Amino acid sequence: MKGETRQEKFRRIATKRMSRIFSNMNLIANLSNKKNYMYCQQEVDELFQAYHDKGKEIRAYFESQSTSQPLKEPCFKFAENMERDTSKETKEEKFKRVAENRINKVFSDMNLIANLSNRKHYTYSVQEVEELFQAYHDKGKEVRAYFEPLKEEFTFSN
Repeated sequence: MKGETRQEKFRRIATKRMSRIFSNMNLIANLSNKKNYMYCQQEVDELFQAYHDKGKEIRAYFESQSTSQPLKEPCFKFAENMERDTSKETKEEKFKRVAENRINKVFSDMNLIANLSNRKHYTYSVQEVEELFQAYHDKGKEVRAYFEPLKEEFTFSN
């Protein structure tokens, strides 16, 4: 029985980690439910800007193929973050707490994906890396759409 190749190992691990990211992003999409959570556009922008920045940071690992630069710790916090008393938590506080926890799980998995850039242990093509980060980008776009206001009025284009 032949063991798995370095490329097969890369694909297996990348698939597992990206699937976990997708799962956590689906949970972030649930935060768009105004019945249970309250948020403002600035918070949504901040959350998805951090998501985008993390993708760029990790992609740089694959492009430079240098693992000497340390990864940023997965520690996202909203800019206006106050101490919270979870016993009487408001919908806004709940949104921030849950969003921070979920996006930090995504960032932890992205840090693990950065480890896959090590050519000593894994083999991958430029196309595979492109596909990986395109999927990451597309998932962010898909989830962000849940937070966009719904159109309430029809207008003709001309």
